[in-house]
Amino acid sequence: MDLDQIEKLNDLKQKGLITEEEYQQAKERILGAQASAQANAQVQPHTIMQTNNYDYAMVLHLTQFCSWLFPFLGIIVPLIMWQSKKDDAYVDQQGRVVMNWVFSAIIYAIVGIILCFIVIGIPLLILLFICSIVFTIMGAIDANKGIIKNYPLTIKFFDVKETPRPGSTDASSTGQN
Repeated sequence: MDLDQIEKLNDLKQKGLITEEEYQQAKERILGAQASAQANAQVQPHTIMQTNNYDYAMVLHLTQFCSWLFPFLGIIVPLIMWQSKKDDAYVDQQGRVVMNWVFSAIIYAIVGIILCFIVIGIPLLILLFICSIVFTIMGAIDANKGIIKNYPLTIKFFDVKETPRPGSTDASSTGQN
């Protein structure tokens, strides 16, 4: 609010230089101009953030890194994001991709922990950690490009309708058997 202008108007009214009616009209103009400026600032299109489903799917993949902050958060956050937008076919497929990898990584980690007793598990866990980082980033990039693809080494718990990568020469993408 521009209190200085209203105070100046009040001083003029107290000195008798303007009437009560003039004071009220000027005050309404000042307050009205401020209210319309605030309303315009709140309705500006640049203040509304909209995301498309490609961006949402990319973030869905990257939320797996939340488990670095708190254990199991990298499972819970993607699961909640997937379930909240499951009605969108693209996000649903990307959520399936992420959950397939999360469950696969958990199984691989359990096997790696068991194999730690015969030493081979330690390098396997390190390899799993590196693969998780690389596959998650690859999945996020693919999701942002509109590609639906399971991560390598993924156990398929959920059926995913994969899309071919642009420029791939798979027999399935060319229609040859």
